[in-house]
Amino acid sequence: MKFEMKTIFVSIIMAVLILPGCKKGMEPEIVQISPEKGGISTEITIEGFNFEPDASVDIGEVECSFVEVTGDFIYARVPSGIEPSVPLDVTVTNPGGRSATVEEAFTAIPPELDFVNSATKPSGITGSTVILEGSAFGSLQGTSKIIFSDGAGGTVDVTVSSPDDWTDEFIITTVPSGAGNGPVYIETELGKSNEIEFILAQAATFSPSTINWALTTSLPVAVSGHSADFVRIEDETSGDIKEFAYVTGGKNNTAATLNQALYGEINTDGTISEWVSASAMSAGVSFHQSIAATPFNSKVNGDGFLFALGGMDEDGNTTNTISKASINNDGSLGTWESSNEVLPQGVHALGAALFRSTIYIAGGATANNEPVAKVYKSEIDTLGQLGPWQELTDLPVAVSHHGFLTFGAYLYVVGGDSGATEPDAASSTSNSSEVYYARLDIRTGDINDAGWVLNSNALQKSRSKHTTLVAGGNLFLSSGIYAAAAQGSSENIYAQINADGTVTSFNGATGSNTLSSQGGFNLFNQAGISYVDANGIAHVMIIGGDNVNTQGTKSSNVLFY
Repeated sequence: MKFEMKTIFVSIIMAVLILPGCKKGMEPEIVQISPEKGGISTEITIEGFNFEPDASVDIGEVECSFVEVTGDFIYARVPSGIEPSVPLDVTVTNPGGRSATVEEAFTAIPPELDFVNSATKPSGITGSTVILEGSAFGSLQGTSKIIFSDGAGGTVDVTVSSPDDWTDEFIITTVPSGAGNGPVYIETELGKSNEIEFILAQAATFSPSTINWALTTSLPVAVSGHSADFVRIEDETSGDIKEFAYVTGGKNNTAATLNQALYGEINTDGTISEWVSASAMSAGVSFHQSIAATPFNSKVNGDGFLFALGGMDEDGNTTNTISKASINNDGSLGTWESSNEVLPQGVHALGAALFRSTIYIAGGATANNEPVAKVYKSEIDTLGQLGPWQELTDLPVAVSHHGFLTFGAYLYVVGGDSGATEPDAASSTSNSSEVYYARLDIRTGDINDAGWVLNSNALQKSRSKHTTLVAGGNLFLSSGIYAAAAQGSSENIYAQINADGTVTSFNGATGSNTLSSQGGFNLFNQAGISYVDANGIAHVMIIGGDNVNTQGTKSSNVLFY
């Protein structure tokens, strides 16, 4: 009897001692596992209950070497050596030995490459940033490689400078020395990705200090307050690359707002043989901005889309509408239609730029011509649909009629008017000489924490209603409203863009002639594009514009250098 009582007493004591740790004996429960597919070192997330701190994870027959338990979540990296292309069980085992399994929950696959520089027809110069997007790259590089063609049947491996630049869906690197035209792909332990053809662009020759303008085919109508774009199209039959200039909207010599859309194919020497009328816009618009999204600069399918953003309608009202037309393989346009999104507010004389399949807009003026400082972005999907507009860091100053563009991973705002100016006015007392730049987060597309930075070198003269382009690694400005004894004396200026986003001091772009001497106009409210011809020579083209000396007299001239 004493023995039995002692046994019972000991059993009770042991039970009391074990109670606080009884959770260790509980069976884990798995609710969800994601992703369902991935590569070696891809991080999977296991959601569930009763996970113990030292739980292990097996995928198939192989145990994961990296496992992190955080409450109801487990994070584990796919281990090397698992069987590829077969759905495998995923098992979570607590230290006490109890386990839970989800059958055929994960499949290890070779990498899938969707876009390079957010495009399906990418290009870049040696040393330029390359961004690869897709899936199953692995969360760590390990033995995986990025491979470029050397253009002669061989390959060139790529160095990824930082571990943070390699993620499962996103890799940042640079075009390696020795690369040439040909496929780029990713190779992992599980196999090789699909290939995307990469065009090695040449560092184009551009000498603005010896600029020399020449006339090419004129527009069919004199115009100002219009917009222009450069577009590359791959011929679906021959595979040859064709280049086009597009012109939309504007006002003619009677001040009528136009709904025209024109395009001209650019010849190998940089000229245009003829301008062709494309599908007319659904309504007239002026002082808008147009953006061309194509497989060479975005994720869109087909040959791309031309967007017209904001501006002033035929009655002079400022609008927030966005219209778009598909770009056909022969350069013509499909029917214009309303976009699925509108601008966050009605603005004209705004800035618009494209970076990694995302449209950025900055500044502009409202219905009473008051400038704004707002900056937004919207991502374009493969079907040409715009995502919701997201507000970014405001400009340091409200501005309209300014230059706005991207180069590398930077946005630039150049000059502009900080006052309430009439769009067609040939004078201003509130022009700016300031240049601001902002670094973009390559992963998110947002402006980084430093925000907008004032460049230490300003324009020599305050300027608005001008053209701002990038050519040969330089910021190039032409024409516009600025103070000068003779408007043509400061017609064109340029400054080199540094690797850290800063801009050097501006110099005059001189030559044996000027736009004014060749075309007979001191221009403002003109349009412009920059492009590279088949011989690797960079060009700038100035299209139309109003006359500073005789306001309201428009130009149909097209000049290029």
